[in-house]
Amino acid sequence: MTEITDELVIRGNHIKNRIVMPPMVTFSFHGDNGSYYGKQHIEHYTKRAKGGAGFIIVQATSVFGAVDSTGMWSAGDILALKQIASNCHGYNAIVMMQLHCGNLDINELSVEDVHSMQRNMKQAAIRACEMGFDGVEYHFAHGYTLCKFLDASYNHRTDQYGGDVLNRSRVLTQVLPEIRNNTRKNFIVSVRMGEYLPESRDGIEAAKTFEKAGIDLLHISFGMQPPTNPVPDGFICSPITYSGCKIKKEVKIPVIAVNEIRTEEQVRFLIENDYVDFAAVGRGMLADPDFANHVINGEPVNTCLGCERCFWFTDSTFCPAGKDE
Repeated sequence: MTEITDELVIRGNHIKNRIVMPPMVTFSFHGDNGSYYGKQHIEHYTKRAKGGAGFIIVQATSVFGAVDSTGMWSAGDILALKQIASNCHGYNAIVMMQLHCGNLDINELSVEDVHSMQRNMKQAAIRACEMGFDGVEYHFAHGYTLCKFLDASYNHRTDQYGGDVLNRSRVLTQVLPEIRNNTRKNFIVSVRMGEYLPESRDGIEAAKTFEKAGIDLLHISFGMQPPTNPVPDGFICSPITYSGCKIKKEVKIPVIAVNEIRTEEQVRFLIENDYVDFAAVGRGMLADPDFANHVINGEPVNTCLGCERCFWFTDSTFCPAGKDE
């Protein structure tokens, strides 16, 4: 039986436990001196690293601007992001950046538009590596640009980026060799995606395609729409979480499950039954920065109350369970 404290090695990176802080945008935070990232973000991620998270994925960061050091890639942003990576490493946490490509209509993009986006996708990964991050996660989920490429029902392109799954995933797989050639040998490249693209078989096929292309890790959430299918009797997590368990059966690379995993019971259920390799605790870790240490040490967790709309979407200080932000 796998334990939540069991180490797992990905591309030479030793991940000390199976509890992940997934990417969550801190909407009420502000950067310093006009930058997007700043002191609030540094403190936020440092607290979760100190709190025992073995694996931290920094919130969605737009790739656009990576080539010319604009947008979320300004000098001030780079300074803050470097500090985040350094601080997380100080607590022996592996830390990656999630990279996204906005919310574009992929059927309207020219080939040159796609190539321009790919240049930024590649450069964003290289910059993340230079800043000290252990890897990047490309955001192919939740209906955003990259998800639209991957979804067989949405992607109507007739060029090399549309059609079969090899073409629909090409927006990343085409530049993956260049990313590998310009980053450290132990640099992790991950994909966050859904199972239903639009059918389960499409998601499974995409997952296998990414694995074959050399992706190191899959983080399974949802695609264009969250699934509503029932879960098996006795499964104590959501249909989205169950998607991760289904994909896990189809690939050999590690899989992260996510969505409404807020309690020690759910984390242990997923890991100790070998449903997935990692359990991503989102709101639970917002409510309790020490969630991982509390679970590992058998201490009470400051449990997320499961508010209908998470107060973190407006102002973290309103969280009725949180105490730190």
